[in-house]
Amino acid sequence: MQAASARRTYQTLDGLRGIGAFLVVTRHVPEFFWPFKAPESFLAVDLFYLVSGFVVAHAYGERLKGGGYFWTFVKTRIIRLYPLYVAGLTIGVAAAVLSLFGVKIHGSGLTAWTWPRLAEAIAVGLLMIPRFPGLTINGSSLDGPTWTLWPELVANFAYAAAIKLINTWTLLAVVALSAAGLVFAEFHFGTLDVGYNLTDQWAALARVGFSFFAGALLFRFMSATEVRSEWMSWVCMAVLAAMLVWRPSAQLKPLFELAVVMVGFPLLLVVAGRFEPSAPTGKAFAFIGLISYGIYIVHQPIGTLTRAIPRKILHFPDPPLIYAYSVAFLGFLVVVAWQLDRRYDAPVRRMLRDWLLGAPKKTGRQD
Repeated sequence: MQAASARRTYQTLDGLRGIGAFLVVTRHVPEFFWPFKAPESFLAVDLFYLVSGFVVAHAYGERLKGGGYFWTFVKTRIIRLYPLYVAGLTIGVAAAVLSLFGVKIHGSGLTAWTWPRLAEAIAVGLLMIPRFPGLTINGSSLDGPTWTLWPELVANFAYAAAIKLINTWTLLAVVALSAAGLVFAEFHFGTLDVGYNLTDQWAALARVGFSFFAGALLFRFMSATEVRSEWMSWVCMAVLAAMLVWRPSAQLKPLFELAVVMVGFPLLLVVAGRFEPSAPTGKAFAFIGLISYGIYIVHQPIGTLTRAIPRKILHFPDPPLIYAYSVAFLGFLVVVAWQLDRRYDAPVRRMLRDWLLGAPKKTGRQD
């Protein structure tokens, strides 16, 4: 067994994260994309967890094993996620305030806001407190996708705290136990699109437990050697898109979703972690990987704001003209996420690192 211990970039994995983020957008802002649908796009969350486990093992595993790095790791991960998380909450607050002032937000399913409820959501949201019994509102009430962040942090911190006790057999046991939870959730709820309601939050732990620790486990078996193959990198993009766009029958849906999460995504990670594209494509993949978190975290509240535009001004035409709207909206999100990274996220993270860690970040991306 040879772990992928050498530091390198994984541009094909960056591309996969970007494709996953774009397809999640079509799910949460469907007005701009009909009749196109990606019925299984919620499974992109499991892919994100898988890649996160792999990347954390790659970027931080050795330092964590060396000891004395746990609290630095905790602060580093919070710094990585928190600034854009706050940006998403802020846009969500803007949409809520508009509704409080009587602006009609068409078909958004927006929370019935009052000023006290909004104040509660902001206070709880800023502390990244997840929803739990007795708490009816939190940050995800302002920005839906944020519910996925807390389970990821739990997995990150559990991995870091126990890393000296984690061997291959321990990882296999965690993955197997979480897989049992996935199977139960799938057949109990009829879908893996769960984890954000009070009645199914345990399923979020099964989802992150399987995928995050499977990513960390796969890292132990993968060689750091990369192979240049433009076409294989694009095959990975196409396979991911096909998985998330596919519409299985009701009878096959449980087996399809379990197969994608438990077999398809891990195999895709192994291939994508091995094959890298040419330099120009690699730069494009690295770019969409860089902005993928920003797109994921701001797209839904931005979509909610667009619903406040009167329909006589913003109407949604039939195909093919609607596809121009699709391209324009995705292009707008790309620009917003790019500028957020340059002008807000990167500078704020740099400031927080200097303040909380006492030293500038080392060269190189660490996601």
